[in-house]
Formats: sequence, structure tokens, C-alpha cells
Amino acid sequence: MGALAGLLVFALVSLRPDVSDRALPPGPIATPPFLAGPGAPDAPSPTTTAATPRATLNSPRRPSPSLPLPLSPSPSPAATPSRSRTVEPPARRPPAADLTGRYRTVQTFEGGFFGEVLVTNSSATRRTWTVRLHFPSTIGPMRTFWVESAPQATLKQEGDVFAFTGSAPVEPGASVAFRFQFDRKTSVTTPLTCDVNGTACTP
Repeated sequence: MGALAGLLVFALVSLRPDVSDRALPPGPIATPPFLAGPGAPDAPSPTTTAATPRATLNSPRRPSPSLPLPLSPSPSPAATPSRSRTVEPPARRPPAADLTGRYRTVQTFEGGFFGEVLVTNSSATRRTWTVRLHFPSTIGPMRTFWVESAPQATLKQEGDVFAFTGSAPVEPGASVAFRFQFDRKTSVTTPLTCDVNGTACTP
């Protein structure tokens, strides 16, 4: 059996026409696609994973903030001319009085008191003087008055004011003591007003 089969194969091969002796048609021989040369680019391999489409959300466009209009430069205020200050001259003090008086209570007793006005001349010339006294209603009546070691004064009553005028002027830089006696109903012994030639007495 085996020999018979081998004979059949040999007979078939010997009877096959020789294809090598056939004339090939002119022209280039196409290269099979699977026999690509070394310079041919590799065919892209199929992608196994499909690209997932990306959902594009159209977000609402925010309105762009409107830019403020450029402010026109405000005109600078006109310079107000400064008013020059009027410098007032310092108030002049009245000149010191030439004659001044100082009041004091010399002595008190039951129902009365003795008082005094010391008249002083600070000028360089002789000065006449007038002492005016105004007492409250609790003082009075007046009993007597005199000038120590000098000519006596004269009295002129002007309402509730007693005006005593010296009979002799006071020498420059000198003083005279004018004294008086009044009754009193209370402990008050000071006058409401006292002045020498219009200048208030000092205590």
C-alpha cells in the first residue's frame, strides 16, 4: 500500500507543468502588502479603546463689568486771598492814680465803730482830695470825723453818700489819715463804696 501511494505522488509531480519556463508579463511586480520593505511605514494598529467624547458645557458668559468713565479733573478752587489780620495795639492801662485810699476799721465797740481812709499822694505835686463813703442802712448816723495832724475836712452829704474834702492838699509822697465815727446796728463796719477822687479804695 505504501509503495503504491508513493508511486502515485511521483506520477502527479512529474506530470505538473513547469511554471518557471513561462514568460512573465512585462512591468513591475506588485509587492504583497505583507511583504513591505524596510522603508515602508508601519501600519497604524487599531485602537482597542474608543475615545470617550468629552461633554462640553456651554457656561453662560458673565457680563464684563462696565468700567467707570474717567472722571474729568475737577477744577482746583481759586485761591482765596488771605485777609490780613488787623493787629490791634495792646490796650493801654490807665495811668496810676495820683491819689489812692486804703480803708480799714480802726476800732469797734457796742453800737458803733471808728473807721479810717489813708489818703496817699504818689505824684510829684501837691494834690487836693475828696473821700466819698456810701454805707449800708445798718450803719449810721455819723457822730464825728477829723484828719489826723492836718487841717480839718469839710462834709457834703449827697443822698446816702458822705463826701469829705480836705482843707489842705497832700504833699508829694505823703499820706494823711482821715478818720470818722459811725453808729452801727450789726457787726458790719465796711462801706458799700469808697473812693478817693474817683479811684476805689483798697482794703
